[in-house]
Amino acid sequence: MEIRQLRYFMSVVRLGAVGAAADAHFISQPAVSVQLKKLEEEVGEPLFERRGRRMVLTPAGDHLARGVESVLAQMDALDASLARFKGLETGTLKMGNIDAASIYVLPEVYRAFHTRYPGVQIEIIVGDTQTLLEALARGGIELATTTLPIGERNLETRPFYRERLIAVAAAGHPLAHQKQVVIGDLVTHGLIAYPAGSTTRRLIDAVFADRDVAVRATMEISSPEAIRRLTQAGLGVSVLPEAVVEAGIERGSLVALSIPEARFERHIGMVYRDRDGLSPAARTFLEMVEAEFPGTGSA
Repeated sequence: MEIRQLRYFMSVVRLGAVGAAADAHFISQPAVSVQLKKLEEEVGEPLFERRGRRMVLTPAGDHLARGVESVLAQMDALDASLARFKGLETGTLKMGNIDAASIYVLPEVYRAFHTRYPGVQIEIIVGDTQTLLEALARGGIELATTTLPIGERNLETRPFYRERLIAVAAAGHPLAHQKQVVIGDLVTHGLIAYPAGSTTRRLIDAVFADRDVAVRATMEISSPEAIRRLTQAGLGVSVLPEAVVEAGIERGSLVALSIPEARFERHIGMVYRDRDGLSPAARTFLEMVEAEFPGTGSA
């Protein structure tokens, strides 16, 4: 049975005539008659009998009508729900972020999205790039904000934010009193770093490798906030996003180390499986990020 056949059928039930039902659906009377005949053939019983000018239900038609009424009510409710979903009156935005994206890159976009679409629930998981890519592959999230590059050919990426990474030490650290340091000093004085194999760590290691310096971290931690606190406590030096350390530098608890021979930076981007396959909420959020950070963004 087709939904349109059932709708034509119920219109005849309510209006009592094929012609009136055709007018209600803005189609021809023969078109309604053809669909009713097909429906009768599928049921295997006549659905109407004519009494004067009025079409009256047969017992089979009456039985069908009772069931069809609830089916169409459910279909109408589903149509209305889908309309609200597409109009972002309801739905869920499921995405994942690295720490940086949640703390200082995307909060304003989330605020604007929530203000504009308060009926959409926002669900965010926070983790490293690999954890987020795994969640994306499982379908647990639709969007992931990660450090680039990711090296996944079956995923689409949209770079939108570039940030500088700064080498820092505690105010009382020996390197903090030097006008300039060389990159090897970071290893000599105990480097607190992101875990080996993480995207940000690979970017940092590449800068060391360009200067023929092997990275030996004395501590490896995935949380940039934890790295900052341990560095501030004087347990070593680190290379962290500027936004993570700028407050400590302003307060004087951290000192930015000048390394003329090296520049650290990374790109952050949105990652997703297929832009056309995104839900209305995810697609709209992605468009808001693009509007907030045109091009590739800047630190």
